[in-house]
Amino acid sequence: MMNPNTELSVLQAVVQFFLYAVVAVFAENAVLFRALGVSRLIKLVNDPEVRTWQYCIPIILVQTLSAPLGWAAQNLLFPALVRVLPVWFPPAALRPVIFVTCSLLAMGVVWLLLGASRNRAAYRDQLPAATFNCCVLGTLLIAANQNYSLLQSIAFGLGSGIGYLVAVLVVDEGRRRLRSKEIPAIFRGLPSSLIYIGILSLAIYGLVGTGSTL
Repeated sequence: MMNPNTELSVLQAVVQFFLYAVVAVFAENAVLFRALGVSRLIKLVNDPEVRTWQYCIPIILVQTLSAPLGWAAQNLLFPALVRVLPVWFPPAALRPVIFVTCSLLAMGVVWLLLGASRNRAAYRDQLPAATFNCCVLGTLLIAANQNYSLLQSIAFGLGSGIGYLVAVLVVDEGRRRLRSKEIPAIFRGLPSSLIYIGILSLAIYGLVGTGSTL
């Protein structure tokens, strides 16, 4: 049996995990707060051939699985590179390349996991676009800059993926309502979508502040 101190530590870890995940979904939403992946989101909402879940499930999985790889690169690989690379070449310059490699490794795992899905062909078709979404790379860079722990990085990655799904659903609903004939024709389509996303982003900024950090 676990002693009280161990139980308290486990409870604190669970609470911290959900806290960072919830913050990533709402307070620091990758799209509405960080503006990551906006261009792909607009295209996704306008493309009737791609269902929301077909794209968002792969991105959630890639985000979550690449998070521990990004943490390992930041805390294990980069300190080793400091001892190997010349003084004039900072290891931080390699972060985008290494984090993209982490995403590719996560993509390979997700490709195998999706093989058990009934709609695996549809999910796999969207997997490359989900992997190379700047939301994935941006999340890894944010976690590295904030020096998140392994648990925090995984929670933040999972929350960012779910947050992307939430943003897609919200924008999709907004697009449906913005088809109203009361809206001037010149504002329909992309202009109204960008204005709508901007208003949502300003609302989140007003709630949490532009400098919100954990």
